[in-house]
Amino acid sequence: MVHIPVLLAEGELTAPAEALRASPIMTHLSPRGGESVIDTTLGLGGHAEAFLTLTAPDGVLIGLDADVENLDRASKKLSIFGERFRGVHANFRALADLSLPLSDILFADLGLSSPHLDEAERGFTFREDAPLDMRYDRSTGRTAATFLARASEEEILKALREFGELQGSARIAHILCTRAHRTNDPLETTGQLRQCIEEVFGFRAPRILPQVFQALRIAVNDELQSLQMFLGATALQLKPGGRLGIISYHSLEDRMVKQAFRAWSTPQRDAVTGAESVEAPFRLLTSRAVQPSDAEVERNPRARSARFRAVQRSS
Repeated sequence: MVHIPVLLAEGELTAPAEALRASPIMTHLSPRGGESVIDTTLGLGGHAEAFLTLTAPDGVLIGLDADVENLDRASKKLSIFGERFRGVHANFRALADLSLPLSDILFADLGLSSPHLDEAERGFTFREDAPLDMRYDRSTGRTAATFLARASEEEILKALREFGELQGSARIAHILCTRAHRTNDPLETTGQLRQCIEEVFGFRAPRILPQVFQALRIAVNDELQSLQMFLGATALQLKPGGRLGIISYHSLEDRMVKQAFRAWSTPQRDAVTGAESVEAPFRLLTSRAVQPSDAEVERNPRARSARFRAVQRSS
């Protein structure tokens, strides 16, 4: 499947730059010539290419990605921008430790990239049989198979309940733990995991499988803790007046982003008078989450669950 950046190209104007500026992300983040951008989840570079186009002629972009394979692909694509682009192999959770220059725009697209779903050997999809991996960075960390083999039933239950928001989590945790702990027949492939769920839940399995895979993926990559660490670093990484935009794809992420943005944009008030005593460090650029249009979802079904929120640091 062709990679289509989410919430990026809804405009149908003749000039590409004008079309990009009319897209939901660029409308709210307003990149201008000469500005600096840190794309903290580079993926295949679709959003980064748009930022570099709109910050021409001398704007710069640093792209982070935990997936070295995606980083290589994006770097080749963005090499046409020369020294205006620099790629860094790093998870966005490490933003505070990278000693990067302050930026005008910070951006994060928390979704899976197309190769994660289209290349079965990555282990993110239940539609084909492949090793049960699910790591964004295959050079480090434990696979989903290793997580299941080493986790207790309580740990698996916690992941399913908190990250998959699954009903009947206890039953599923017991099934997976029992199957994964077989010494002579461990749970090692996406096909085996799918079979476990199908054998027990039958016709209901197609509704359950996406949540099971989501829960394991979040657990393997420690995604929510990574997001929390990233959010904690953003204020120190933005210039005054800088903008932060985040696309999330499930309620757990979106809730964290929404709550953080609301807290940052709420001024402190005097307990007695109610008067504003300390200005809020940020202001909301999106009063509510921006969602893809019906037309975009028709063109790109993977955009269906996307939610975009943005804030601006006070000057």
